[in-house]
Amino acid sequence: MNFGAPIKLAEFLDGEQPDWREQALAPQFRPEWLSETTHRLGERVAQHLNEAAAVNPMNLVAVALLSTQRLALDDQAMERVLDLYLTLLRAVPYSPHTTLPEGDGRSLIEHVKGMDLLAEQKDALGKILYLNEQNAVLMTYYRNNVLHIFALPSLLASFFQSSSRMSREQILRYTRALYPFLQSELFIRWPLSELDEVVDQWLAAFVEQGLLRFKKDVYVRPEPSSREFVLLTLLSRAIAQTLQRFYMAIALLLNSGQNTLSAEQLEDLCTVMAQRLSILHGLNAPEFFDKSLFRHFIQTLLDLGVLRKDSAGKLSYHPMLGELAEGAAKRVLPAEIRLSIRQVALHSNEEEQDAGNGEGVA
Repeated sequence: MNFGAPIKLAEFLDGEQPDWREQALAPQFRPEWLSETTHRLGERVAQHLNEAAAVNPMNLVAVALLSTQRLALDDQAMERVLDLYLTLLRAVPYSPHTTLPEGDGRSLIEHVKGMDLLAEQKDALGKILYLNEQNAVLMTYYRNNVLHIFALPSLLASFFQSSSRMSREQILRYTRALYPFLQSELFIRWPLSELDEVVDQWLAAFVEQGLLRFKKDVYVRPEPSSREFVLLTLLSRAIAQTLQRFYMAIALLLNSGQNTLSAEQLEDLCTVMAQRLSILHGLNAPEFFDKSLFRHFIQTLLDLGVLRKDSAGKLSYHPMLGELAEGAAKRVLPAEIRLSIRQVALHSNEEEQDAGNGEGVA
């Protein structure tokens, strides 16, 4: 168990509301600033908890196996993946309070096998390690506990699934566009002002481990047939479902049009659509259709001014939102995933319209 840096409440309030000591106190006194300040304090607490994460073998095995399509990896491949994750996390520590397990990939595998969380199957080529259905759901808990640590390197790895080469400026531009949503959902510690420096540290670590090459001021991915590209791809999938949820919400909003949906209606549509996609694609992570995560994303869009509410509470958006969202999505989501989301979003929108027409006739 780790203990993070304490939050001194008086100092926090001094920074948020310098004159709080002079304000009138009474049993029913609730100043206008209280709600927003309490919200920011909750975010600060969550960030400090994340900074004190004690990464364990279950966390790392969960990140690795849940990033595969069949929840399975060859025994030696699993060892390589875990060794890579340990090396990367040691090269770019998340915070001074975060701790990592001792040992190497092999010792992590043996530890998790001893917990009866890994199943094993042997064939002529060796051993395959996999998660059964029950443990797969359980392991999402272990993965989610460290997703804030993997979010940024996973995002960077995602850029190179559709692009073979990118300049630093391109990487930073797309990272800055997507990071605020990841930061808000996962309570990541770095403010936007420190993001460029952290991205540079991760890119340097990628180059050091052969996941990228730096050539003529451009970062180049490995050959698709190489072992390094496989490792880069697995790393990119750690936050794939999170990015899919973001794209899903935007697709539903754009299909519905301006000033048509309230935040609550969009939230409900997103939840239904995510449930459908989880069936179509065999996703076994309960948080994929967690309504609170969609609510959080929509609120972040409102906070950033990407969305606005009219007098009736209906959502409007910038005319360029569709083009910008699609441009970002092309960088981080495969074409077949984007197509599947758009198709389900279109179908969901048509069903909503049919339901509305039916109510009108009745």
